[in-house]
Amino acid sequence: MSHLGAMLLALSVLAPLQAQSFDTSGTANLTGPYLFRYVNFFNDEYGNLTESCMLTGVMSFDGQGHYTLSNTQLFDSLGSTTGYCAALGGGTYGVESNGMAQFDNPMYPATLFGAVSQPVIIASSTEDFYFDLFIAIEAPASGVSNSTLSGSFTGGTLDYFNASLSTARQGYFTLTADGKGNIAAFKLNGSAANVNSGDSLTQSVAASTYALSGTQGGTWNIPGSDNDTQILSGTKTLYVSADGNWILGGSPSGSDMIFGFLAPTKTASNAFLDGTYYLAGMVNNSNILLGAYYGSINTNGNGDLIEHQRYDYVVPEVTYDYTTYTPVTIGANGSYFDGSTYTYLVSGNGNGLISVGSNSTFGLTVAMRAAPVTATSSVWIDPVAIINSANYTPITNSYAPGEMVSLYGSFGVSLDVDQKIPVPTSLDGVYVYVNGHAAPVLLVSPNQINVLIPYEIAGDGFATFQVDANNSKSNSVTVYVADTAPGIFTLAENGLGLSAVLHADYSLVNDQHPAQPGEVVLLFMEGLGGVTPPVLDGAPGGSQNDVNEYDQDELSVALDDGVDQLAPADIDFAGLAPGFAGLYQVNFALPTAGLANGDVSIVFGSNEATSEMSTIAVSGFQQSSARKPSARRAVLPIRHAHTRGARRRALPDRETR
Repeated sequence: MSHLGAMLLALSVLAPLQAQSFDTSGTANLTGPYLFRYVNFFNDEYGNLTESCMLTGVMSFDGQGHYTLSNTQLFDSLGSTTGYCAALGGGTYGVESNGMAQFDNPMYPATLFGAVSQPVIIASSTEDFYFDLFIAIEAPASGVSNSTLSGSFTGGTLDYFNASLSTARQGYFTLTADGKGNIAAFKLNGSAANVNSGDSLTQSVAASTYALSGTQGGTWNIPGSDNDTQILSGTKTLYVSADGNWILGGSPSGSDMIFGFLAPTKTASNAFLDGTYYLAGMVNNSNILLGAYYGSINTNGNGDLIEHQRYDYVVPEVTYDYTTYTPVTIGANGSYFDGSTYTYLVSGNGNGLISVGSNSTFGLTVAMRAAPVTATSSVWIDPVAIINSANYTPITNSYAPGEMVSLYGSFGVSLDVDQKIPVPTSLDGVYVYVNGHAAPVLLVSPNQINVLIPYEIAGDGFATFQVDANNSKSNSVTVYVADTAPGIFTLAENGLGLSAVLHADYSLVNDQHPAQPGEVVLLFMEGLGGVTPPVLDGAPGGSQNDVNEYDQDELSVALDDGVDQLAPADIDFAGLAPGFAGLYQVNFALPTAGLANGDVSIVFGSNEATSEMSTIAVSGFQQSSARKPSARRAVLPIRHAHTRGARRRALPDRETR
């Protein structure tokens, strides 16, 4: 940090309007003490770090939305009397039924956005432009001893030593603790900006000792002093979770972060990663400068990670939604290196995932599987399973007016698909309300309902969904709202691979009939928000219903071949596809040069979001073949703009200092 149309009368009769608000139904489930570590770095306008802060200790939750701090240790690289770091003593919090959460930042008048999946909490202050990361683990209910830490643990670490990018360091490791206070020697793989030109290196970490007692953790004593030539050395604060499966720590006089979990004891594979995972992390390199984020991942055990990050660039100050696709192949030891940028590490039970940067990309991402939620009614929406119908992005992503979404759960109705235009707001006795507005219903089935989000939610910070199936009401599920949430339809109907793109003669663009340099093609997608002139909910597009952000010159398309710089394309039209409800069409002209041939990624940007998940087949360019772009390239779109904290904070107002 340097110093986001009128409603039909018929719909108003069907359901009373409800004020949109943040769901706090999960707040009561977060109680008791947690051991936490919070790190934050201040910077100047050029991205140079100027101060680092660390706060660690016990955060106790009362189950009613308030927390207090105790046994804290504070570090400020500028000193305790001259810096900006201070423990605020306590604050408020709120947790949704799906685990998504907000917390008062324990140091500053800011909001931590993240998630709870017991026994772990992760978060970052993305809406306030802090370069920070918060992690907490559930504290043991009774005193611990050295026997609490036993077995092999896989972990990752990130540090900007002495608050400097020039001494950034990171690494990953597997350590073995004997339950008696001893950790065997191990190898750490990582990099340090000021060692070996920032290239990958291996550090031999000598045998070390640890001491645990009471309920508030202990220390890990690693041979050698904490200095800028060793990635892991010196005395560290060490916390072990109540269940003994997670570790957290770092220097008491520094702003490093160490996090780990029990390593796999059996042969690992992609099948270990299955479900929805919440994540938070921070990263910097020559392209990203300083970025922090929270978000989530959807995956089904096949190695395809569909990822959302609520990305906070602190230079320049921009916050937006970034959705991307990362393929992984988890090895037998639970790790995977993507060949250039990140190493992925999975926990023994598949509930945790860490990624650590490589070479000059310094980053640490921590993810944990969302806790299962028990159905609370006969008609029930799975609170982690409302997704963009085009690209299947996970629950933390924003949702836009006019977007087609799929709700999964238990609905007690038979399969039926709407055949009418305009799309009606009920189908076989099923209604879906979004902030009290009846949504056009496209499909109903025992476990899935597809709807169009009403345009009337524009300007709201949250969207709350509820299903009414033949007078039986479901639970309510709340998500975040933005003006746009781009999702591209694909031929495989899973958000991945070749996009739904047509040539000007309406023939399909594919590997057999690729697009050519300078050609104008038609891309089909959703989530582009309001249009001009506006249309009623469920109504088809006419001949010229332009996307509002297209009229405002706030959309962008670029192509990424993984070899060259991004190649910008010229947009000729963006609006509702004529004759279709909820389907958007974007016509763009391919660049005439600067690409390799093959399947290249489409990077679609709006004022609020960037999506880089699907591809388009191209040929006729000078280079012979494209390669898959590096995972999580994290493109900073040109036109993003964001007002600090706009429409996102739902906690009570906090007094600033």
